[in-house]
Amino acid sequence: MPLTSGPDLLVAVVTHTLPDTLEPILRALCADGADPARIVLFHTSAPSPAATRAVAELQAQWGVQAVCTPRAMRIGEARQFLVDQQGPRGFIAFLDDDCVPLPGWTEAALVACADGERTALVYGPRYPVVGAGVGSLIRAMETRDSRKLALAAAEPQAAVTSPRALCAGGNTIVNVAAARELGLTEETFARTAFEDVDFQLRATRRGWRVQFRANLAVDHHDQLGFRALFRKSLQSGRGMAQCARHHGAEFWSHCRWRPWRTLVSWFAVLAALAVGAALNPWLATAAALPVVLSSAAHHRALHGAQLAHRLTFLLVKPVRDLTIALGFLARYATLGTDRGSSPAPRTTAAAPQSTAPDRAPSADDLTSRAGTTTARTGDQVGRPGAPGLRAKHVAGL
Repeated sequence: MPLTSGPDLLVAVVTHTLPDTLEPILRALCADGADPARIVLFHTSAPSPAATRAVAELQAQWGVQAVCTPRAMRIGEARQFLVDQQGPRGFIAFLDDDCVPLPGWTEAALVACADGERTALVYGPRYPVVGAGVGSLIRAMETRDSRKLALAAAEPQAAVTSPRALCAGGNTIVNVAAARELGLTEETFARTAFEDVDFQLRATRRGWRVQFRANLAVDHHDQLGFRALFRKSLQSGRGMAQCARHHGAEFWSHCRWRPWRTLVSWFAVLAALAVGAALNPWLATAAALPVVLSSAAHHRALHGAQLAHRLTFLLVKPVRDLTIALGFLARYATLGTDRGSSPAPRTTAAAPQSTAPDRAPSADDLTSRAGTTTARTGDQVGRPGAPGLRAKHVAGL
């Protein structure tokens, strides 16, 4: 089903750094039947001559539109900016620049929008493709405990309404009417994480539907390195604290993370080290408690993985969890008791940089570009039929 024949759907590929995965994303969308005229390459970094040239080249090559923010924006603020530039109705699909749509994504998006008058948000699973970075490995192994992938395995064809799982903003469809009514990004979330989850929970509370669709699937080419993993972990902790303040038990019913468990285990480590130094050195062996708890809590993540990857996970995962917990604690302590919040400040442009290409790609062009991600540098994890976790039983990790 071509994108032009269905509901008013705009596909926005959001990029801040213009990575190499942009071309596979655009190739996958075009091969899947998406109309290039309804695809927007959405550049959110600060304007520069090099970025302008790179965007123009991709725009000309693939026949897509381009929209550039007037200044550098974080992801939540940027999504709100794009919503503000659109008409009062229709839908915007947001794809991060490391999420490559799988075959059938376009049809799933159109089906979701066709029955989506009172649906504020639709989201789908992201199947990790393990990259070279430590962060990529850790997050891929964490995904084995993902509620979204469990839903996708249990309901591969059905739409699940009000799922007890957190959405991932990098693969979502937003109803513009709902985004304008509620504000897509609250001001307190404009420059932090979990802004997408906040919208999910606010929409549900206000009577809008939220849906999960297993066939709205992408491959997630996560390239996080070691330091980037911990920067992101800190932001995640801060965003979780804000969601906990604003949504309380409703947030925790959707979230599998429990920061206080991490704080308790690390407090036990410090206590054991202190007591061991003063009384009995054997008591200091309790310092291994975070590793033991991580092994017990994440047995599914560790099952079948390579020994080196297991050791990396057991050593890095407790520190990542501690970073999330510290970010949570620091932010939660500074938040007031007021649960109210306001939409993110609008950044408007008299004439946003949105232009159509001189010509759309021909059928021969699309044929030559067909195929989504057959030549990948990493292993795929968890997607049925992919040469990843399910097929290799984690042997590739």
